[in-house]
Amino acid sequence: MSDSAVPAEGKKLKVLFVDNSRTTRAAMSMVLTREGFEVIPVATGQEAIERVKAELFDVAVMDLYMPFMNGYEAAKLIRALPDACKDIPIIALTASNDPRDIDICKNAGMNEFVVKSEDHLALFEAIKHYIKKPV
Repeated sequence: MSDSAVPAEGKKLKVLFVDNSRTTRAAMSMVLTREGFEVIPVATGQEAIERVKAELFDVAVMDLYMPFMNGYEAAKLIRALPDACKDIPIIALTASNDPRDIDICKNAGMNEFVVKSEDHLALFEAIKHYIKKPV
């Protein structure tokens, strides 16, 4: 995966990583940075919305279950934003494997549903799917 995290023009792909767990944010930031991404970690759905409104990201990776505003709510609000910022690919990253969560994610406007794993391969594949290829 490392070689595809940097497009031909040499710019690192920018990932917004949203999780209320400080430990998860730190660990996944390290994992994604090691894979060649520029990672912006935030702790809440509201912070994610504010960052998406303020800067462009190639993809957002978002936990589903966070206090105050869960990932579903944050995704719905991001999809309601004006302009291109609403089009960011959103990948749900969760410990849940409940099939109902997949439907809820889809209805909230999330693009992918990935269950957390130790090797992160499913997450890397989901991110790779949304990497914009140079024209």
